[in-house]
Amino acid sequence: MYSKIILIPRPDYGSRYILWKQLIRKHGGEVTRALDVSSLAKISDGYTPGHIIRVIQSVVTKRRILQQANRPLTAAEFVAPLAKIDPVFQEEEEALKNWYAKTPLGKKRNKAASGKEEEEAPVKGKDAKKGKK
Repeated sequence: MYSKIILIPRPDYGSRYILWKQLIRKHGGEVTRALDVSSLAKISDGYTPGHIIRVIQSVVTKRRILQQANRPLTAAEFVAPLAKIDPVFQEEEEALKNWYAKTPLGKKRNKAASGKEEEEAPVKGKDAKKGKK
């Protein structure tokens, strides 16, 4: 059992665009005009950064890096590997958020976010006795 849970929201279009670009470069790929990163960002809605990394690793291999000079990377090369992975559907994400909100940590986080934690905190110790006089 884990003592902490961190909810990381799905990346939006802009975040996915930057992820694709940066991760392709990080793995040795070249981002040219032949590579439509915008389309990749659009079709990868619902996928996690981990999914995107896995797809890039499967496409941008050592052999493929050597071929880039003659044949630049294209978005089509990433579509088939991406299609083999199930995305995180909106319904699943909502169910997880609802479950998390019911956990003690989720309740504490909601209170802190709404500012009620300070109001509800009981006064303890010597200060509590002083207030009764």
